[in-house]
Amino acid sequence: MKEITSCHIELAAASLTIPSSASLVIKGNIHFNLASSLKLSQIVLKLHGYSQFDNSQKSAITRNVNVKDLIKQKLTVVNITTNYPVGGTILPFVLIIKNPQVLPASVEGKHAQIRYVLIAELTKAGHPPGVFKATKNVILRKRISEGVIDLNEKLVLEDEKENLLKYRVLVSKYLIVSDIAGQEGDDAMPRGTIKVEASFESLAEKTAVKEVKVEAFEYEMYNFAKVGTTSSGGSTSTPTKPTAGAKSGTKPKSTNVASRTAGKIPAFSAISIPNPHHTNPILTPALSIPIASTGSPVANFEIPITTKMKPDSNASFLEVKHEIVLTIRFEKFMLMPLKLEVPVIVITDSENQVSAT
Repeated sequence: MKEITSCHIELAAASLTIPSSASLVIKGNIHFNLASSLKLSQIVLKLHGYSQFDNSQKSAITRNVNVKDLIKQKLTVVNITTNYPVGGTILPFVLIIKNPQVLPASVEGKHAQIRYVLIAELTKAGHPPGVFKATKNVILRKRISEGVIDLNEKLVLEDEKENLLKYRVLVSKYLIVSDIAGQEGDDAMPRGTIKVEASFESLAEKTAVKEVKVEAFEYEMYNFAKVGTTSSGGSTSTPTKPTAGAKSGTKPKSTNVASRTAGKIPAFSAISIPNPHHTNPILTPALSIPIASTGSPVANFEIPITTKMKPDSNASFLEVKHEIVLTIRFEKFMLMPLKLEVPVIVITDSENQVSAT
């Protein structure tokens, strides 16, 4: 319709949290601008939630995308023929979703997605008939806990390496990110920081620590058999335990990051290959933190994350996890580096009650 120069849906918040028991209320406005007056017989708003999985082979000419509907709901905003004048019009709406607890949270993976889309349909009165459509993605989040999350909580990794070195490393358990309307892609400004405190004690000559190399990864793990199921979704409710020396006396793993596609991903507690997965480095380039060689080497540093990240998710067919990998290198070049793999839970401030005190 040439009379409509623009039309968009504005939401009251960048993302919405699925409540634990009550209905979910979506509030917003439909904005449209007219170059000339226009008579509309009806304005409706539709919500379409769906999961989809791209099962196409790399060599396939056509795409094989499986789509499963999760929710379809309709709201009539205007149901009487109205003549709208030239200029802008704003129509508020309130869409109520009953029993939203059965819905999984939004997630965007490389090969699979869970999406919720609002569609505004403006129907022209008279002849010739016409329908103008505008869409808006709705981001739904789920809390990982009903209680207050302490952002200062740390994961403690302490152990001894072959009677050569004692170490104690404290890493932030949570990384909080924000859903900001219109914010897409990566940014030069950190989206969050992970605090690390590390202390080392040499037990033998020339075993002093030289530096700590820091890497960070985001993992996507897919399960073909569960595409379209809604039994779970949102952030993980059972945090993964550290895999490297989380308790005194355990030996840290030394999995080679470069060959993760060939073995089990440490951040996942009960999943092993051959399930397909995707690894995304979220700290590029890796950080190198020098450690003083005199006195008692103690390092306190922050890991800035500028890459856009997904919150942790345990949707039935797509899990998303995050991990920090600390590679401790020694002054004595012949000693094998010590590698610590630390899971970090990424959450959003809109979906969780957080405390930084």
